Amino acid sequence: MSVLRKLLIQGIRSFDPQNQDIIEFYAPLTIIVGQNGCGKTTIIESLKYITTGELPPNSKGGAFIHDPKLVGESEVKAQVKLRFYNASQRSMTCVRSMLLTQKKLTVTQKTLEGALSFDSTATEDKVSISSRCADLDAMLPEQLGVSKAVLENVIFCHQEESNWPLAEASVLKKKFDEIFAATRYTKALESIKTFRKTQAVEIRVQRGELKHLEEKKTKAGSVRTDLGKAKQSIESYTLRINLALSQEASITAQIEALTEQLQEYMSLRTTIEGLQMSLEQKSASYKELEANTVVLDVSDEELECMYSEVTKKIESQGSDTQGRRDERDSLKSELSEAQSNMYSILSEIGHLQAAQASLEEKIVNRLAAVDELCKTHAITIDVSVDGEKKVDECSARLLDLITGANKEREDVQHESEAEEKKLQLEVDGVQQKIYSFKNTAEMCDTQHGSNMAEIAQVQSKHDSLLVGEAEVRKVELELQSENENLAGINEGNSETTYNENAKKKRLELVGIAEEIARLNAEISHNNMQADTRAKLSLKRLELERKQSRLDGLTKNAELAKWAPNEQNFADKDKRTVAIANAIQVKKDAIAECKRRTKESLNALSSTQMRLKLAQQSYDKQSADIAQMKERITKACGTQEFDTLYSDAQADLHELMEMAGHFKSASSMYKAYIQKIETDHSCPVCQREWNNKDDEQKIVSKLRVDYTSAPTELLRIEADIRESESRLEELSSLQSAVRQTKSWDKEGKADMESQISELTRSVETQSMTVDDVDTESVVLSTELDDLVVLLSSSEEIDGLQNACNDLVRQIGSLEHELRATGSLKTAEELQKEIAGHQAQDAL
Repeated sequence: MSVLRKLLIQGIRSFDPQNQDIIEFYAPLTIIVGQNGCGKTTIIESLKYITTGELPPNSKGGAFIHDPKLVGESEVKAQVKLRFYNASQRSMTCVRSMLLTQKKLTVTQKTLEGALSFDSTATEDKVSISSRCADLDAMLPEQLGVSKAVLENVIFCHQEESNWPLAEASVLKKKFDEIFAATRYTKALESIKTFRKTQAVEIRVQRGELKHLEEKKTKAGSVRTDLGKAKQSIESYTLRINLALSQEASITAQIEALTEQLQEYMSLRTTIEGLQMSLEQKSASYKELEANTVVLDVSDEELECMYSEVTKKIESQGSDTQGRRDERDSLKSELSEAQSNMYSILSEIGHLQAAQASLEEKIVNRLAAVDELCKTHAITIDVSVDGEKKVDECSARLLDLITGANKEREDVQHESEAEEKKLQLEVDGVQQKIYSFKNTAEMCDTQHGSNMAEIAQVQSKHDSLLVGEAEVRKVELELQSENENLAGINEGNSETTYNENAKKKRLELVGIAEEIARLNAEISHNNMQADTRAKLSLKRLELERKQSRLDGLTKNAELAKWAPNEQNFADKDKRTVAIANAIQVKKDAIAECKRRTKESLNALSSTQMRLKLAQQSYDKQSADIAQMKERITKACGTQEFDTLYSDAQADLHELMEMAGHFKSASSMYKAYIQKIETDHSCPVCQREWNNKDDEQKIVSKLRVDYTSAPTELLRIEADIRESESRLEELSSLQSAVRQTKSWDKEGKADMESQISELTRSVETQSMTVDDVDTESVVLSTELDDLVVLLSSSEEIDGLQNACNDLVRQIGSLEHELRATGSLKTAEELQKEIAGHQAQDAL
């Protein structure tokens, strides 16, 4: 069982903040006896505060701490210290401290850190457990072995709360539940019920899952059966596939053999068609020769002579033809070189033209800059002068101006340096003067202080002399009045007058004595009501303090706008409600602003991402189009792609026709030679040769043509391959050309418009976000002001209620004092007694 040993109180209610009052508790019982207002209840309140951390009722605003005004301080520190044996019979000490600060219009109460520790023993040192107030509130009831509810409501129950057993049923039940900790068992039962419900739900869920798993198990069995069947089917199909693959190999071999046969057939068919074509050509040539051939009736010798002449001519013409072919080849090479030179010259001309345009633009810009400089620096130049002379003249004028400006700058710099040195000398002189003036001022201040001290001494002496003269005059006046009274007494110094005056004085003395006795009795009665009068005095002081605080709050200009002077503010509570409603409106508006800010930021982020992606796509497509244009320019040069492509197709078609012609001519020459050598007759007119030399000459000439045809055919085929590669190159550029045309026509403009639109959207959304942020800041500031006004309004309501309660309590106390005695205080009664005693002495 825990035992309370000692209690230290300092600065609590009427206990002196400068001294420590110690109350020691004795076993088995300690009785506290004292007059009303001496602090008995304060001891119980201090015990409740030190054990539970709860302040007594009606102790807000620092009422539980000694009033700083009574001790003439701005701060009062209060402390409660309890030494006790805990439930384990170990000595412990608990300390709680508070600070009350008196400001101009308000009082601020602050709870300082406390301490809970085990006291030192012969075997153990002092051990501190905690210094946090929350830990003290939780740990101290545990150390005492008594719950906090029992400490608050039973052991240290305040007298103003002691009638809680007579309260309403709900309040009474709540108190008993806290005392007997019934809520713990109720919570345990509720947790058990909740656990049973959750378990029942879990069981139902598990049963459903079990049923579902059984269904899955049944399905798994059927799936396994189907899987076995599927595996068997797969094996059978695999065998069939392998058989099909083996059959496929044999069929593939047959197909390849047939393909080779087909190729041979096609080649034979092509050969036959070529032979047929050559036959037709030979027939046509033969018919043409037969129609154009004239039969000469000459001898063989003449034919031989003619043949030899013709052969010579043919040989000479062949050599001339070969020379001309060589000349043609050289001319073609020179033409290609000339074309390449022309292309390089054209590109160089283009570069030079661009450089010329840039140079002309720079010249125009330079002339404009020269004109601007002439206008700026007021330089006059002859208009008729050409550009170069104008530039040279302007440059010369500018150099002259720069030289003059540099000279002026140097002169001004020298003058400024001389002026600066002069000013520095003057500044040094002025500083010396200031230093001397400061020394003189300090000496004057010292002398002035000594003079003022002497003046004060003289003034005090003069005042003392004046007071002496006044006393002399007073004494003289009193002496004169006493002389006049003495003369009057001497005049009326008869025996009858003396007796009457004496009797009158005795009666006055008796009345004064009775009044003094009555006042003494009233003082004695007032001393018996000291508690009530002390309460009345304290209530009046508290009312005055609260009323001054209330007056200060009601002078708030912002709060005056919410003053209950209108019809809808007839009740003072409506002002607080209206401010609270306004706060809620502001909070809703701030929440709406936050929502709008979030939406705006999301939209802005999305638009910025779209703009970034669009810009990246635009840059990538621009780079790709630039590469495509570079490839097209490299392949086409300055020519149009379509024209170049159609020319390449036409060249290829022409070369193909030439190749076909040489192929047919070669086969025709070969057939002619075979015909002549076999039949020894003309292959055209079928006439036999009279001279064998003519036959040999014709055969030789045909052999030359036949042997030169493959060379020409090879050259044409090389040209065909080159033309085909050129055409393939141009064909590969068709897609690039279409893309570049589409980009220049529509794609670039569409992308630029999209980027500009997204940029405008980003700017608009950024402005929207800034506007919403500004609105949110303004609303937050207004909300803070309204929160301050709400606090002031609630404080005003509390002060008004407190003032009304104090007025009722003061009226009750005054009514009690008025019914049982006088309302005068002991000081007022003492003053009246002193006055009567002074009158009695006279």
